[in-house]
Amino acid sequence: MGETFAQWNLLQLSLIAVFPAYLAYIRPVDGMALISLYVYLFVLCMPAMLIQMKLGGYNQKGIVGLLSQHLPISKGVGVALLVDLFLTCLYVAPLVCHFGMYAILSMMEQPYVWSSCGNEWNTENCVDIHQKVQAAGGNSEKTYTINNGVAQNLRVMPELEFYHNAYLGLSDSIGNVTGFPVWNFTTQLQNVGISLLPVTLAVLWILVFLFTAFGARVSGWILFVLGLAFVGMLLAVLGYGYNSLDSDSSNSFLLTFYNLNFRGFLQPVDTRVLINTASEGFDLLMNSLPVWTAIPVTMGKFTGQGKISRNLGWLLVIVTYALIIQVPQLAMAPYIGNLLTKVKDTKVLREGSLNVTTRGMSIQLVFNVMPAAFAELEIPPVYAMLFFLSLFICGFMFLCVAMLTIVDNIVDSLTTRFVRLHDRKHCCTFVTTFFLMVALICMGLLMTTTAGFYYVILLDQSVTRLRFITVFILAVSVIIVYVKHTFSIVERILISIWCILAATATAGFWLYSFIMYLGFPLSYNGHEYTKVFDLISWIISAVPYIAIPAAAMHSCGLFEGTCKERMQYMFCGVQDEPRDYQGYYPAPEPSAPPAYSYNTNSYNRNGAMLYPMADVHKDMYDPELEPLDTRLRSSQI
Repeated sequence: MGETFAQWNLLQLSLIAVFPAYLAYIRPVDGMALISLYVYLFVLCMPAMLIQMKLGGYNQKGIVGLLSQHLPISKGVGVALLVDLFLTCLYVAPLVCHFGMYAILSMMEQPYVWSSCGNEWNTENCVDIHQKVQAAGGNSEKTYTINNGVAQNLRVMPELEFYHNAYLGLSDSIGNVTGFPVWNFTTQLQNVGISLLPVTLAVLWILVFLFTAFGARVSGWILFVLGLAFVGMLLAVLGYGYNSLDSDSSNSFLLTFYNLNFRGFLQPVDTRVLINTASEGFDLLMNSLPVWTAIPVTMGKFTGQGKISRNLGWLLVIVTYALIIQVPQLAMAPYIGNLLTKVKDTKVLREGSLNVTTRGMSIQLVFNVMPAAFAELEIPPVYAMLFFLSLFICGFMFLCVAMLTIVDNIVDSLTTRFVRLHDRKHCCTFVTTFFLMVALICMGLLMTTTAGFYYVILLDQSVTRLRFITVFILAVSVIIVYVKHTFSIVERILISIWCILAATATAGFWLYSFIMYLGFPLSYNGHEYTKVFDLISWIISAVPYIAIPAAAMHSCGLFEGTCKERMQYMFCGVQDEPRDYQGYYPAPEPSAPPAYSYNTNSYNRNGAMLYPMADVHKDMYDPELEPLDTRLRSSQI
């Protein structure tokens, strides 16, 4: 149910909207890809964010409630988006746990034992690890790539890769689940003797539960403080890098990384380079900014029904994203640039590639290269801790916003359907959040095992595979709902045309990605997934879309009436259009004039009584003159 006043103000929204930046750490884009990202942001995302957030604020409903009221046949699209968001939280949470554990390791006495050998922070384990690498695979080096190749890159030696896999406790295949990884990097972890990753996952979701179970108003202020902390930590890391490290190395890396390559534009024959560049910016934008998810409508609802918040909230989200999305890459640039310069005289890292990408997910950039940079450049541990903690906070904020979105839609549906729950909304929110937390912990335990990262990659590939279907159906649905409202006719025409063109282009990019990767087998860490897991991946991809026809049939079954009335309801929804009070709710109209004896505000500006009843005498009142037939009486009101 909608609130009579906004639960988030625009200042809170501006800092809560920084949560998409967590993906910029592991999906870096450079040069022309960055330009394409900003073009897509202002051309493809602005109309979608405007319509969804404005409808959420105006109707004070989530995506499921909005479609249930105005277009019940598309109610399943909202349910599919919630299932999609739930699955996304399922595989993002283990990554956030690893980010938090890296921050904790950075605060210990020996924070960089997973990085390269030959620096003051390494321990005697370096020799043992090197011997294990020799026994496992000899001196062969693994090559990693960032952004399909950059002019200056790195090749990580096997010791560095072994430390990373040892930290993850990664097994040799997705089917080899041998328990949970036990970390023995430091004395503190050796004394624990048990696997900390499942405990970390449970603690993470308990924190999300505590921060979101008391409603959006409390969560808004918590997320506001976390957003401030994230920006402050990231700026501290950025400031130290550019102030204390060699500026020439930093500038050289920036010039190389942000080099504008017009090869695809100047040579039309070579279209593959142009398409790949455009796809990189598109992938980062669509996987970080939640433009075609269930989140924008809920964010619009939390921002309120006021005219200013409705019309400025979506623009604030776009501007915040444009400002914050490059800050993580700029913060990492001086460390990577100086690392590239320093390792030219060492054998720790050699010329080659920087990190591994799995359709853009450059996990190794955070797990391998940045720890190596902190170690080789002898960075104070506090800045390494701030870097990983900022990444953890940003990912944590995404989980909180996603949990708020899912819970709000569920509670809205429950309180609308069951009258008894209408006055128990806070209790219903608390209980729903608790059960979701338990479900996410239980289902996420598989991703904390020794084969956990294989399942993370499996879900990542599965959830986004058929997203072109969701984008187009959702766009058509929200445009129909938008046109039904009483906004300016010019605004509705222009924005609707812009939105359908943007949605068509977005769905086209997703469809192109689907066709391009259709024949590629799933693989990670040199292991190719079997046919069984490939089938499981397709099943996971199809699960959200089962909700579309199921929810439509459910809505049709709940409505009582003839076949014609049901068809009209499914395509037109509830006919009562909510009135627009511009954020102000008038007092209810009185059922009768107030009595003169207790009414102190009964006079108008001219001094005349609004309800002149003083001339009505009690002895003239006849109860029989009060029938339902109002023609037997008169009034001066």
